[in-house]
Amino acid sequence: MSTRQWPAVIVSLLALVLYCTVSVSAAVESRVDNPKSVSTLIWFQERESGTENYLVRMIANNRYLRIDDGEESSGFVLFNRDQKTIYSVDHENRSVLVLSDKAVILDKPEMFDLTEEEVSSEGSPPIGGKKVKIHRLYTNKQLCFEVASAAGLLDDAVDVLREFHRALAAEQAIMMQHMPKELASDCDLSDMVFVPDRYLRFGFPVRQRDYNEKLRELRDFDSNYQADPRLFELPMGYRRITTEGLRG
Repeated sequence: MSTRQWPAVIVSLLALVLYCTVSVSAAVESRVDNPKSVSTLIWFQERESGTENYLVRMIANNRYLRIDDGEESSGFVLFNRDQKTIYSVDHENRSVLVLSDKAVILDKPEMFDLTEEEVSSEGSPPIGGKKVKIHRLYTNKQLCFEVASAAGLLDDAVDVLREFHRALAAEQAIMMQHMPKELASDCDLSDMVFVPDRYLRFGFPVRQRDYNEKLRELRDFDSNYQADPRLFELPMGYRRITTEGLRG
């Protein structure tokens, strides 16, 4: 899996793994007990400024969310919903970065005004029989997100994405504390830390664009996907790395 497809904080922390010597313990294989056989398979196409289009795969069920770029991924992100823990697996370095859910410890800026507006969605075709509406999300009058959403589409996937973003928010907050203030925008603070799931409140996002011009579009989905249980296992023998260990 290309690092460009991982959440920003995971990319940053994985970069540290390559240059830091840390004490790690051997990973124990994580086996899936009686996994739900039916999952939701979602394919997105993404593009960032200066890059070509690439595909991202998500597989979600009542216990897990897996994010990768397909069968030949060089790594993947696994979110355990029960434990509220994110595992970032890097096959090349045989490592697993562990991000545990924590409370967000970061004060909101004195000025933190969240607004939204619905814009014309005329001409937008329905997806899965669900009407698509377009909203723009602002923080302190800065446009952070434009998202086209289908209410009632893939509700289970919306729930797991919401939990994933909330679990990641504390680590994002810590990263923000170590960034120069001039590099942290109002949109970063809102959409990575304080309200990371606000773009999901209108339904499943079939198309979204953020203030950095990163574009994500739904390409295909299967809400009755028979997922191989091994997709939700962590590999044996990989070293476990924690963010606390990286920070010292």
